[in-house]
Amino acid sequence: MFILLFLLISFGSVCAVLFTPALPQIGTYFGVSPSVAQLTITLYLIGYAFGQLLYGPLANGLGRKKALYIGISLEIVSAVVCALSANFHAFWILVLARLFMALGASVGLKMSFTIVSDCFSQEESTKIIAHLMMAFAITPGLGIALGGFLSEHFAWTSCFYFLAVYGLFLLCLVYRMKETAKHIDISALKLSKIVSKYSAVLKNLPLISNAFLLGSAGSFIYVFAAVAPFLTANFMHLSPVEYGLWNLLPPVGIVLGSQLSAYFSGRLLARHAIFVGATLAGLGTAVILAAFIFTIMLPILLFLPMMFIYMGTAFIFSNASTLAMNAVDDKSSGSAMMNFINVGGCMLSVICVGLLPNTSSLLLPIFYSVLVVVLFSIASFSNA
Repeated sequence: MFILLFLLISFGSVCAVLFTPALPQIGTYFGVSPSVAQLTITLYLIGYAFGQLLYGPLANGLGRKKALYIGISLEIVSAVVCALSANFHAFWILVLARLFMALGASVGLKMSFTIVSDCFSQEESTKIIAHLMMAFAITPGLGIALGGFLSEHFAWTSCFYFLAVYGLFLLCLVYRMKETAKHIDISALKLSKIVSKYSAVLKNLPLISNAFLLGSAGSFIYVFAAVAPFLTANFMHLSPVEYGLWNLLPPVGIVLGSQLSAYFSGRLLARHAIFVGATLAGLGTAVILAAFIFTIMLPILLFLPMMFIYMGTAFIFSNASTLAMNAVDDKSSGSAMMNFINVGGCMLSVICVGLLPNTSSLLLPIFYSVLVVVLFSIASFSNA
């Protein structure tokens, strides 16, 4: 079960970022600008956000396993279509397939939190989620490194064929999993009941505020995935392989942050741990901003501070998600809405970055500075 959850919770993020080292190649292949090429991430995040709401009623009405079968199968088909878009030389096919890939892959994040809440107590859930945060470090980090290797030594389409294989492996694991839903209610698929459940969840202020914290923390990761390939190529002249290898450093922060968060669970109040995470993100952002202001464009001054930023996000993810899920009785609807707001926040951040001029090296640290202010503001409001 832990191996399944470990791969499942990072399913959507791996699908989001594995191909990013190839973004400049994709832009050149289809003859589109960097901001247009970033639509492959923006449209993905739109589908990723709304997919969270889709699997709430499916998990309640059909069970966890059937919902997983539906989502993973959709991701596999969409990944193959992404690769085939090269044969038609049609960028719109790639973007549309990315949208459907996200609708499928979003089942991973939503169902991970639901299964953990089905099976474990509050204190156990915090520790397990903290350990599962390592998946955000290990699998996406390795995925970007692998994507850099694949895109440099093979066609960029190989990234999407790999994602299809990843989905097939997950299907095999889900087949061996036991159903964790305590009750399956087919009436949960009725539109009136769906609206009623989500309306009730939206009135839950602890869940909503902590979900916004998750979205703000996740924005650091997804904005980096959208901006860093062009930033490192244009200002640091890194190849896709070099970029992929440097990307192995920041996820170390999530490993360390996850382990520290699990250790301090029960020793440190969750709201205090969230402030620790925001502080770490602020320190990392300050170093990047200072280096870029003085035009010291060295990879170590980008990727090492990112390690501390990622460490901070690990503290926020494990504690804010537990606080949010413990505030609701309907775990399936609660996790769906929590992740909708979480991924929706990331989506809005990537859209905002895409609308800004992408010619300055200061775009990333300035945007990160805004995110740090947002983190402290929401955390202070939640504890008021």
